[in-house]
Amino acid sequence: MESTMQGTAFEIMRIDQIHAIVSPTVESLLQPLGFEVQGPLSWLRSADAPIRQVFRLAQWKGGALAPSWGVSLDFVPHLCGNDFKWHRTAKSARPDLTFDVRDRAFDISYHYGPETIEKCAPDILRAAIPKAESFWNAARSITDLPGAFERVRQHLSTGGLGFYNYTQHPLAYAFVLAMNGKPDAAEEEFRRYHARLSEAAQKKLRKLFVEAGGYPGQ
Repeated sequence: MESTMQGTAFEIMRIDQIHAIVSPTVESLLQPLGFEVQGPLSWLRSADAPIRQVFRLAQWKGGALAPSWGVSLDFVPHLCGNDFKWHRTAKSARPDLTFDVRDRAFDISYHYGPETIEKCAPDILRAAIPKAESFWNAARSITDLPGAFERVRQHLSTGGLGFYNYTQHPLAYAFVLAMNGKPDAAEEEFRRYHARLSEAAQKKLRKLFVEAGGYPGQ
């Protein structure tokens, strides 16, 4: 599907088409590290479960993709309707902590056809994945995770979407802090998240939180 915007060829591409173009480069870099394809524009490593490493190409406004990486945590639930569920498998894994590059030098335009992606993506991915690997290497154990959350918080404090615009962040951080024996800090993060929930969902989440080492409800 093509149209013209101010004389420039404008082509809308499907995600599966974009994935087919970028996957050879991504997989040449990530497969040696133990990653597998999880879905379109998403790759996952589960060797360190309950901490799973995630690499994605996130879609942003303006027809750009940008590298994004993080971790999926088997011991953190996620909201599904009015209930909480676990994401403890390679299929269900989802980011609990997300590092978005937030650097336009890493943007990959996908509105101008496959040639633009083929030209730009390899160099961007070769620059991004070593940065992602450094992030993952510093978040390999549960005791590493509080530091990883704080580094992401600092990174996201410079404008644009902030740390708490990612709705899973306060919930995941609460569980991470509870599991690291920091119940006061965990409670602060927990309260940031749970106020938005129904009473029934709050009770369910509090029970899971207590099991992770958090405080009982007051």
